[in-house]
Amino acid sequence: MTSEGIIALALLITSALTAALFAHMYRLKRQTYLLLWTCGWGVHALHYLVPGLASLLNLFGVGESFQRLARAFSGLNLWLLGVSALLFYCAARLYAQLKPMFQVVAVAGIAFGVWVAVQQSGRLSISPHWGVAVAFFMVAKVFWDESRRQESLADRLLAASFVVWGLMMLVTVFRASAAAVFTPDAQLVVIIPQLFAAVLMVMALYEEEKRRVERNMLALSNLNLTTSSFVGGEIQKMLSQALDRVLNVVRIPSGALCLHHGDPSGPTSFVAIGLSDTFWAATHEEGLDDYLVNLVARLGGLVVLGELANENKWEGLEQREPGFRRFRVLATAQGLRTMVGISLQAKERVFGLILLGTPDNRRFTPAELRLLLALGHQIGMAVENSYLIQQTARRTEELHILNEIGRALSSTLDLDKLFETILHEMQRLFDVNNFYIAFYDPRRDEIQFSMETTDGVRVAPRSRKAGNHLTEHIIHTRQPVLIRENYVAEVAKMGLQPLQTVGCFCGVPLILYDRGVGVMAVHSNQTRAFDEGHLELMRVLASEASIAIENARLFREEQKKARQLALLNDISRSAITTLNPEEILATISQEMEEALTFDHIGIGLLDYATKEVVIKAEAGRRRAEEPALGRRIALGQGLVGYVARTGRIATLEEMAKLAPDAAGTVLSGSASAIGLPIIYAEQLLGVLSVESTKPYIFHEEDILLLRTLADLIAV
Repeated sequence: MTSEGIIALALLITSALTAALFAHMYRLKRQTYLLLWTCGWGVHALHYLVPGLASLLNLFGVGESFQRLARAFSGLNLWLLGVSALLFYCAARLYAQLKPMFQVVAVAGIAFGVWVAVQQSGRLSISPHWGVAVAFFMVAKVFWDESRRQESLADRLLAASFVVWGLMMLVTVFRASAAAVFTPDAQLVVIIPQLFAAVLMVMALYEEEKRRVERNMLALSNLNLTTSSFVGGEIQKMLSQALDRVLNVVRIPSGALCLHHGDPSGPTSFVAIGLSDTFWAATHEEGLDDYLVNLVARLGGLVVLGELANENKWEGLEQREPGFRRFRVLATAQGLRTMVGISLQAKERVFGLILLGTPDNRRFTPAELRLLLALGHQIGMAVENSYLIQQTARRTEELHILNEIGRALSSTLDLDKLFETILHEMQRLFDVNNFYIAFYDPRRDEIQFSMETTDGVRVAPRSRKAGNHLTEHIIHTRQPVLIRENYVAEVAKMGLQPLQTVGCFCGVPLILYDRGVGVMAVHSNQTRAFDEGHLELMRVLASEASIAIENARLFREEQKKARQLALLNDISRSAITTLNPEEILATISQEMEEALTFDHIGIGLLDYATKEVVIKAEAGRRRAEEPALGRRIALGQGLVGYVARTGRIATLEEMAKLAPDAAGTVLSGSASAIGLPIIYAEQLLGVLSVESTKPYIFHEEDILLLRTLADLIAV
């Protein structure tokens, strides 16, 4: 066997093994330049196939005819050498993240084939080895530029090896004239640059992989999640960047990232690359997203699901985990055979999940699994930091608003304005479309809703009998209540009767003098509309509101008492200075109109002859709309007739219960009314009637004032 035969056989084996190595690396890394390196070394091995086999068969004495065949295929072998050089050039450009220029290279390959054919026919004396040398020099130039950009020793040595390889091609051209220098034994030098190129390609692959991982890890660590809003679109962009970096690190074509905003069952953000929208839509609608987050967390934070199409392999897990079968069906419908689930967690808290999928039955090395787990922790920490920063910003804003609310509450002593201020300020914090402030009246055993909005509309004050409901429970226990979902079931667990059927509830007690006096609450028809943060805010607000409401109530009572005393003083003075009864009644009614806020005040005297009450004086804004002066009301007719007949105080509410048919008022459209007998020396003289179109609860102090007025009128 000649030295050339030995070299050809050695290079055949070396090139074939190198091609097999890069084919294996391509299966693992899925990089296009690795595929081109595989093809390049494979074509290079074919270049040495015929000469190598001829030398091998020559050992057995049957190589002479094969040698003639090898000489006949010399042109094809030379063209294969040029094709391998062009493939190395395309691979080098992809390696350097440049455009591979496949079309230009294809044209160059065809032109090189024509060159070889013309040269083999003897019509051209220029050797095609010149073209091969130029191609190797171009490969060297690409690697040299990449080495300067990346400061990589392997790329620099790889450029040098291709330069030497190109020089070897030129030596081949001048071999005839340099035969004295290049003896057959010296021709073994030709194998050196090729071997170096194969080894250095492996080194370059290692360095490129190392740079790529460092680059993506650095990008992940610098993800600007901290400045992203958890309710805006910016977080979607950040998560998409994070997912793209993870996919680049592990060389997987598709994946999804599901993120919970600080709440394992709360609203989610979702981004996907390489997966259809139907995959996530079905996953979310069927609740598989929460299921997968919990499943991966329970299984240690990292799960590799291989051979998803093999039903027998997953039969046991599907029996224990029914939701897994549906997920596997969705994954296989996407053409995925291997999926990896990584928990996004920091400390003991799980924030979401990364799902990576590939159509290959891929096996991951322990180093890759450790890297994936580290990536999950890193993204989880970034999400946690972002969440904490968002929460801190939220708390800061809330404290600022609470400070403003405190100043606003202390700036007024008008109870109605105070309720409006509370509602307005709470609207700055969260949804208060359904909101109320209610107080418990122990004398009447009623819950009085002093401030209430329903679906964003302010409703009139109302009251209801106290019962076994949530508002009463909060007042009696003086403990806040937060129900985020399953409202009816949660209320039933507390032994209470629900007044709504769906949604969530957040209520806090109003406490004065160490006792519960009322409730401030918000509720919604949607589940999970409120959380612990809202509850804590309302607790702080309720403590300030309780004091402000009590101050306003005391101030209103003092103002009311002052007006009442002034009214009594004015009426007494008028009664002393005026002797005309009708003039006295007119003056008294006018004084009452100015001091009291009722719509209509009537003073009726009893006509014993006709047994009727005659309205002798009236006041209030409704007297012009519906005059009642001179009207006669029979005994027992309506509220005034009932009071005249019985001689005792009665309200419209009491009349509606005792005698619904007789529950009439002096003016139509009155929603609340009270009648008081005017008695002097145990003789009924008439009736004092007070009416209002708005619902009004006559408290004990109101009745005491009106009774005093009735006594003054009698005198």
